[in-house]
Amino acid sequence: MAYNYYPQYFQPNQNFQPNQAFQQQPQNYQQNQQVQNGGFVSVPSEEVARNYPVAIGNSVTFKNENAPYIYTKTMGFSQLDRPIFEKYKLIREEDTQNEQILPQNGAKTSGMENEVIDDLKGQIKALNEELEDVKKRLHELEDVGA
Repeated sequence: MAYNYYPQYFQPNQNFQPNQAFQQQPQNYQQNQQVQNGGFVSVPSEEVARNYPVAIGNSVTFKNENAPYIYTKTMGFSQLDRPIFEKYKLIREEDTQNEQILPQNGAKTSGMENEVIDDLKGQIKALNEELEDVKKRLHELEDVGA
């Protein structure tokens, strides 16, 4: 005698009561899924990052050792999803505190900075000439008083 049921799906309800069968609320199995971060991986090229295996529901960030790029590869929650590959270029930015310091000798300066520096040099030169003139008059007064 053969039975036409699938035992892996059959779960007998030991507390079954006929009137309660239709009163049960359906259970909601939908969960809030989030992609897990797999951390940073150092790679020699973009090709290696593109071919790197990433588990379902995970995201991995790659740092290119030979170029200024960061890549992210993210797999969805289905095996049928294609991975999402994103490429970011790293750009170095100067520290704003260093920009406020006057440039050292030999450093490149803009046209406006050159004008300010030339004006300051002119003022220093004028003050030195005036100082020399004051010293000269002082020596003359000492010679007359002696």
